[in-house]
Amino acid sequence: MERRGFIKTLTSAGLTTLLPAGSLSMAISACASKNQTAEFDFDTVFDRSGTWSIKYGRATNGEIPMWIADMDFATDPYVKAALSARIDKDVLGYTTTPPEFIDAIAHWMEHYHSYQVDREWISYAPGVITAMNQAYLAFTNPGDKIIVQPPVYDHFKLYIERLGRIAVDNSMILENGQYRMDFEGLERLIDHKTKMLVLCNPNNPCGIHWDRETLAQLADICERHGIIVISDEIHSDLTLYGVRHLPFCSVSESAAKVGMIFSGPTKSFNLAGLTGTAFCIIPDQAKRNQYVSWLKNCKLEEPSIPTLLAVIASYRDDTRWLEALKRYIEDNVERVVDFFSTNKLGMTAHRPSTSFLVWIDCRSLGMPQDQLMARFKDGAKIILSNGASYGPGGEGFVRMNVGCPRSTLNQALERIAREFGGNNS
Repeated sequence: MERRGFIKTLTSAGLTTLLPAGSLSMAISACASKNQTAEFDFDTVFDRSGTWSIKYGRATNGEIPMWIADMDFATDPYVKAALSARIDKDVLGYTTTPPEFIDAIAHWMEHYHSYQVDREWISYAPGVITAMNQAYLAFTNPGDKIIVQPPVYDHFKLYIERLGRIAVDNSMILENGQYRMDFEGLERLIDHKTKMLVLCNPNNPCGIHWDRETLAQLADICERHGIIVISDEIHSDLTLYGVRHLPFCSVSESAAKVGMIFSGPTKSFNLAGLTGTAFCIIPDQAKRNQYVSWLKNCKLEEPSIPTLLAVIASYRDDTRWLEALKRYIEDNVERVVDFFSTNKLGMTAHRPSTSFLVWIDCRSLGMPQDQLMARFKDGAKIILSNGASYGPGGEGFVRMNVGCPRSTLNQALERIAREFGGNNS
């Protein structure tokens, strides 16, 4: 985007009311100059040492860290410009939540996800997982049951149990390399203590894009049994191969009645270090009032200055950086899928329809999970996520983060080939 066009976007989004004009111009000029040389460079390898990185903190012996879900790419230059310009302002005092924050989210949902939401449905959320935890507390009591659908993000179950609720597994069914929800199993599990279901939409770690029919059927079951659906949609902006994300609450009247969406630009714009950069969408007024009141009572309804800036700057009209990122991720995914299909190492990579996480089936190796993980970490010098941590059905799998420069990915695959080639025992 040209400098003038970017300034116009900031103005229309209300960002110039939060940024000092002089520093804004300087920051944008610097980014524009850089992008004239190489627009959206995803090949540069950054040294993340000394940045308090959780991801690289585990890589103490020369390993390539490809586990936790943050990417090794530079932040979108327009988001970085907005943050830099505001930080350059002398005073960082108490800040109200401007209407532009809600406007930016509503605009993004309509124009990027084809979901028109009323602005009153939207509220700030103090981080997706933190906000979901608050929903457990607001709508359930200790001893109540909350359903999860493994293999699925392990923090769902972790915090359900830490908060004194009972996590109930309704495992997905894997048939011919494809996952589907087990609706018959779901109906059998539900009883009078079942109050909530956590949906991962899209699914992490399997990279599944749920279709309208599946989501609508889930909503019908949950409405019939009076169950609230918490939909984690943090990976929704990163759908690949032309797939369009379907926000859960958009698929039917039942979904809008039982559903609560939690999302944000954290994954798509690589902002995981800005804790709290999130929002929720709750169409049902009674649930919305109860939840927002809970946040206020816990003093969790106040976003920080970086949160406001990052959300507004991310959710603008110009999506070229995000689209370029997705094409780069697609190429990385294809590299991984082709690698495992041609090298016959006893492993198969599932092609995700969303995000930068690849689910790899290693079951034919016949290894215990701890041995499998040791082969990757100590042998190949690659740190992957342990599939067993995602619950029943995850044993024998690993999750690989391919949100990295191509040279890093190639190096990792070379190490895997050396470790596992011709030696699958």
